[in-house]
Amino acid sequence: MNRVPLLLMPDYRRFHDLRAMAGLLLFFAAIAGTRAAYANKHPDSACVSVTDFLPDGYVVDGSVSYQSEVQAALAVAGEARRNVVFAPIKYFLDDAKGLSVSSGVTLLMNGATFILSPDIRDDGQTFLGEGVRDVCFCGGTIIGQNHQWPAGTNVRGIHLTGRTRQVRIKNMVMRDLSSNGVGVFGPDAANVARDLWLVDTTINNCCNVYGDYQAGPGELRGPEKGSDRKDQGSVALYFVEDFVVRGCRFEASRSDGTHFFRCRNGQFTDNRVCRAAMGGYFVETCEHVLAANNVIRNNGSRGVTIERGSRACTLVGNTVEGSGREGLWMPDSSNCVATNNLFLRNGRKDNGQSPHQIWDANVTINESNVDPSNSPVRNCVISHNVFDTGKDQIAAVRVHTSESVRGIFIQGNVLLGENQRILVEGRFPEHVRLVGNLLGKVNRD
Repeated sequence: MNRVPLLLMPDYRRFHDLRAMAGLLLFFAAIAGTRAAYANKHPDSACVSVTDFLPDGYVVDGSVSYQSEVQAALAVAGEARRNVVFAPIKYFLDDAKGLSVSSGVTLLMNGATFILSPDIRDDGQTFLGEGVRDVCFCGGTIIGQNHQWPAGTNVRGIHLTGRTRQVRIKNMVMRDLSSNGVGVFGPDAANVARDLWLVDTTINNCCNVYGDYQAGPGELRGPEKGSDRKDQGSVALYFVEDFVVRGCRFEASRSDGTHFFRCRNGQFTDNRVCRAAMGGYFVETCEHVLAANNVIRNNGSRGVTIERGSRACTLVGNTVEGSGREGLWMPDSSNCVATNNLFLRNGRKDNGQSPHQIWDANVTINESNVDPSNSPVRNCVISHNVFDTGKDQIAAVRVHTSESVRGIFIQGNVLLGENQRILVEGRFPEHVRLVGNLLGKVNRD
């Protein structure tokens, strides 16, 4: 069977002379010729089939890498703005640069499995998009090898940078990666990524390794050498507006379950965040982000963190259970609301006795001792939640007041368990208003 010619992507960083520029022009001419040849062979098709680019007798078990051939198919699809159909076989990727995706392309990957080589030693990803628009990733499984890659080798599933627009990621499975399953990084507040949907996707055992704050002598504290904070979070969104994360499972992260940094107008709904080594749902310097109907359970540090100048963020109807530290820590934030949630037996880990180490209330509102945003705590509401608090926790709700902590309303909550205390500390107790909170019967069985 005749095959479309293979294409080799040039290294754009080496275009320092006219000869290299001529090579670039020849490359794009080859792309155009290949696109025309493919269109002539498949005049009625709206799709590009990856298998049409594979050599005769190709294997389907992932024992041979066809990474350049798959990249050729993606390049032709990008030029023609066609869908790309991946046959339900195993694709072995031996180069950390992964597969580059162009704007206007839908990747149809149901049944396809992408296996990353255990010999990878460079940072990279499976799919890379730089400033792409109108892209959809549908189905497929990505399998990393974080148990074989050296510490500090950071490999993502989907990595999107620049002013990304209109991206949909759905029905995917990703596991055993050493960085995010999905990492979307807008450049800055003036050049945000926008309109991202991540739905019905499972991300398991991914991210960098992050040692606990209270790790013992000689043990890892913080991120492993060679990684940084962008490698934390099964899903990590930086400078992203108008996003939806819905119906996903984020499990057994080796650092945080999620990380949303300087994001706006987002929805995080109907997800499960379980068994992360560190935090579960982590919102930093965000505005107007809603978290609703999620199960956030058995994460190693705080179940929920809303911090560092976050504003108008809402936590509604969630179950937050079995966190290593607080169920909710909300320092240095304003106009935030936590209502109709279940906070069940959080604060499992022992901590120190100094003020900044008192982490084991079900909910804590205070000023952090480290706050780059230098933000006050203003007008936050904790209402109509159910707290089940153990005897080893300091309180169901703890507020440490100061001149900068004011306008805290704690109303209509039901307090159960062995510790039914709302603890108001500091020099300004009048900054906290307690209304209609109900004490349950202590269980003495």
